[in-house]
Amino acid sequence: MSRDKPGKIIAGRYELLEPSGEGGMAVVWRAKLIGAGNFARPVAVKRIHAAKGADSHFVSLFEEEARVGAGLQHPNIVQIIDFGVDDVGDYFLVMEWIEGLDFHHWVRSFPRGMEVTPWPLVTAIGVEVCRGLGAAHERVTEDGQVSPIIHRDVSPSNILLGTNGTVKVTDFGLARAMDRASMTRPNVIKGKLAYCAPELITGAKAGPPSDLFAVGVVMWEALAQQRLFTGKNDLEILLSVRKGEIQRLDELRSDLPAALVMAIHTALEPEPANRFENAKSMARAFSSILHQHTEPVDAEPLGRSVRAALERLGMVKQAKASRPSADPAPADPSSVDLSLSDVEIMDVHVSVQDSVQDVPAPISVQKSEPLRGLWSDEDEKALPDEKELPDKSASFELVRKKP
Repeated sequence: MSRDKPGKIIAGRYELLEPSGEGGMAVVWRAKLIGAGNFARPVAVKRIHAAKGADSHFVSLFEEEARVGAGLQHPNIVQIIDFGVDDVGDYFLVMEWIEGLDFHHWVRSFPRGMEVTPWPLVTAIGVEVCRGLGAAHERVTEDGQVSPIIHRDVSPSNILLGTNGTVKVTDFGLARAMDRASMTRPNVIKGKLAYCAPELITGAKAGPPSDLFAVGVVMWEALAQQRLFTGKNDLEILLSVRKGEIQRLDELRSDLPAALVMAIHTALEPEPANRFENAKSMARAFSSILHQHTEPVDAEPLGRSVRAALERLGMVKQAKASRPSADPAPADPSSVDLSLSDVEIMDVHVSVQDSVQDVPAPISVQKSEPLRGLWSDEDEKALPDEKELPDKSASFELVRKKP
């Protein structure tokens, strides 16, 4: 049972105000940093559930999230403010508070089929996301050593949009700096399968190109207002990603600049070498497209759009969806911890008519659950006031059955 409640003061300076988001591993609180005199500042405080606090694995993940985040100082990355242990031994992580909503809810605020997402704003958001990722990919340690940090979980829920027009990438909890690669289990994919680069499924290591592929998926979905890779369960999504059948955006929308379509599909190239050279070059490509646009696309119109989205979603009083993720581990219906012990499954040819049952017998899926799309019936029924982001993480392994 949680020891936390509204009004509790942590470490003598952080007052918990209300829960903002909760997952199976942690809960995020809207909180207030209290200083001398009348000084106060809104912050987000993440707390491991009491039951998880005794698990060394979860504590290690939490410490790693703090360590990685503290090494990333950039305007487009959610900043880590503090990390510590309270007087009863419970860990806490303090982050900057973003007033707004995540990219997932922003896109969903545009009624599909009635109002399209404005491509200039989507492109501008893409620029800022690439800048944040570029800073992580090109990270240099204090002693001058290049130590790239790969996000590994770029998705709409990990892109926060502020009412002031800021764009922030959050939740580097799955990120692993090159110098801490040992914390990742071998032959395992962590992240959201629907945004997973195809090379990861065949056993390649995560790198900048896999993050850029995920950005391409995010932007494709935002403009198409539908899921790119879909399936009734995680295995079907995995096969969909592996097949790599991507419909051209200009077949879905006629208002998109040809250069924008080309840029997004470049990011979605199956071969990593055919994508953008790095996040900076991808950001420059998007920026050059915006330079051809007559209307200004900066923080002011983006902030206005975020505020309008909050109103459409009925989330004006509390933009809870904008809060940093409660779990450094995946907390999304399409999230998995995928073992690659049977990579040969990806060589199976599956036609459009084939079902999961057609996968050869040597492969079994130990756990799976349906994926909710951006505009599925379930989402529309539970639109923004569903009990804030319950933990629905899926974790499964593809394993060989013993003969």
